[in-house]
Parts: sequence; structure tokens; C-alpha cells
Amino acid sequence: MAKQPAAPAFTLQPLTAPKPTWWQTHRHQVLSVTALIGGFVLGQHSTNAPATPAADNPPAHTAPANTTATTTP
Repeated sequence: MAKQPAAPAFTLQPLTAPKPTWWQTHRHQVLSVTALIGGFVLGQHSTNAPATPAADNPPAHTAPANTTATTTP
């Protein structure tokens, strides 16, 4: 006669998941902070405007005053 195993090969108890590592728990926070810092740095260095306006070109919206017009009292 064949010998029966002492315990079944399966268990009815649920397996407990292993405790997540620090990286698995906090990776969304780390990546969010990294993205914010990276976006800030890129935003600071991506402007196409000159630092100071050119001194020889007056603004386009100004014009000299009209000296031939009469003033109203």
C-alpha cells in the first residue's frame, strides 16, 4: 500500500504579501518632487526673451507728440 502524505500539498489559508520596500511605498512622491524640480529648472532656462531690452530701439507703441494740433480750452 502507498503511504499517504501527512499534510495536503495545498493550504486554505491566504498568503500574506511581503511588506513593500521604502521605494515601492514612496516612489510616487519621489517622482513627483523630481518632476517639479525638473520643470522649474527647465522653465527658468527656456525663455527666448533677452534679459534686458535693447536701448537703441524705442517701444513700438510710443510716438512723438503731435505739435500741430490745437489744444482745446
